[in-house]
Amino acid sequence: PMIFLTTDYEKNDHLACTISHKLYDVYEDTRIAQETVLGVGGVKILEALNQKIDIYHLNEGHALPLAFELYKKYNSVDELRKHIVFTTHTPEKAGNEEHNIYKLKQMGFFAGLGIDKVKEITQTSDDFSLTLGALRLSKIANGVSKLHAVVSNEMWSSFDNIAPIISITNAQNKKYWVDSILDNACASNEDAILLDRKKHLKERLFKVVADQTGKLFDPDVLTIVWARRFAEYKRPNMLAYDLERFKKLVTNSQKPIQIIWAGKPYPFDMNAIHIFNELNHLSISYSNVAVLLGYELSLSALLKKGSDIWLNTPRVTREASGTSGMTASMNGVINFSINDGWMPEFSKDGINSFIIPSDSSLDIDTQDRQDHANMMDILENKIIPTYYDNPDEWLKIMKNSMRDVVPYFDANRMADDYYTKMYNF
Repeated sequence: PMIFLTTDYEKNDHLACTISHKLYDVYEDTRIAQETVLGVGGVKILEALNQKIDIYHLNEGHALPLAFELYKKYNSVDELRKHIVFTTHTPEKAGNEEHNIYKLKQMGFFAGLGIDKVKEITQTSDDFSLTLGALRLSKIANGVSKLHAVVSNEMWSSFDNIAPIISITNAQNKKYWVDSILDNACASNEDAILLDRKKHLKERLFKVVADQTGKLFDPDVLTIVWARRFAEYKRPNMLAYDLERFKKLVTNSQKPIQIIWAGKPYPFDMNAIHIFNELNHLSISYSNVAVLLGYELSLSALLKKGSDIWLNTPRVTREASGTSGMTASMNGVINFSINDGWMPEFSKDGINSFIIPSDSSLDIDTQDRQDHANMMDILENKIIPTYYDNPDEWLKIMKNSMRDVVPYFDANRMADDYYTKMYNF
């Protein structure tokens, strides 16, 4: 069962009602109130519904108040840890949420426990880290890819008494995302059906492009998609770092390409909003470049079924996992990606994907320039020529991608990992 909590209830005052109006509210007090509702309220709701819970799984530190609510029941950190596991996501210390411990106490975050007791059981300071608190009150923790687990262990290695951090790589639900005709054609080596279906799926996507932009895309043209949450570290505009080279790329009539951007920036991330608006403005100048709005499940599925290349450009070590490329692969799309997140566990460069080499030891500006140059070189000298001049090789890479992504990156494996490696640890 899935239970949703809301504070938007007629007997609450207006301020209380607004606590659950926005995900990750920009105001600190509201954010803390949301986490208190989720953690303390979550435990109380389950108890009221007579649910007997053996293990509570914290996905990020947002629900950490449940640990303090449960502590009142177990009155022992050792006993408490037996009932909590933790998944961390953000691979940077700066991105892990911190608040003043006295403000948290004032807002009920600690479920009535005193400051001294909280400091004792979490070994934290006045600047209270939700992630560190979760790591110290859980029996085991995990990163969401093998690389992310390595990064996370390095991040928190200087802190003692934390849970061991293992890796459980994220996955996607094949049954939900996959096009069954494509999947069956690949499994039975019916190449003609596979290619015909891919062309049909591109045409379905291009109807949305036409509806939104008035541009008529061609299903025979190589189509590159960058689609996910807009965030600066994901570098959505990396294709356009060099505008002259970009123009030359998209105006090549001999071996044409089509580019689609889609996704949503966080409403208060002004840098990401600026990048989105810049790309939208850039797209106006080209009939084969589009920015699509309304990036929800249905559009996401169309993009993952109707593209040829799934472009992924995060700064290396910044993408904890990334899962959109998994569902793209399931639908005959070839990943063109920085080797970050889940990709090192999947990618075989030139066999089931194309990998952009990157060096995380460089400063950001140098890394960005080098990654862009590597990306463009591979696109111009490998990807585009393979698509147009060697269709048999393209088909082979496409089928390798579809076959290699399952079963390991299907959600059944991930669910089993959580039960066997975390809950029964």
